[in-house]
Amino acid sequence: MRLIMKKIRNIFRLLRLCLILPGIDWRDSVFRKDLARWKAIMHIETSDILALAEILSNKPEFRNLLIFRNNHRPIFRRWIAFCYHPLKTLYIETLEIGGGLFIQHGFSTMIAAKSIGENCWINQQVTIGYNGQGNPPIIGNNVMITCGAKVLGNITVGDDSVIGANAVVINDVEPGAIMGGIPAKKIK
Repeated sequence: MRLIMKKIRNIFRLLRLCLILPGIDWRDSVFRKDLARWKAIMHIETSDILALAEILSNKPEFRNLLIFRNNHRPIFRRWIAFCYHPLKTLYIETLEIGGGLFIQHGFSTMIAAKSIGENCWINQQVTIGYNGQGNPPIIGNNVMITCGAKVLGNITVGDDSVIGANAVVINDVEPGAIMGGIPAKKIK
């Protein structure tokens, strides 16, 4: 019985996906990196189409990311939002985001950076943005920003860094650093 229910659920997911499938650009390397990263983190071992159907059905954070990736296509963007309602408390207002961005929990999260590198991980209640003046931060590759962290101002967060829970980062972060505290200091 469980197997039958799973097959029925997958059929409905695929039917829903068919509404937006013609607009998906499977040649887009950034989209492919996003999908591959989400599949790996969520331990989904199936075809890309079935994985996309599952992720869109279960993860509103990925919906927001897909909508963001289609900023240059306003009609298709609205169509995605109609078919797959985005998370209302997740805001992505960044000029450039590398492939493989993973947003674990997007609740109450603001992402406004000058740029974000590849394979970044962002948790819930994170604020990346302005400190009231100047420009927003630049986030490097493979950076993890954990729950409640604030990364503010015209700073650079180096590659392979980790920003700890509730840390407030207002100064540059060197590559590979683990930051914590208010204001954030290098822990390791």
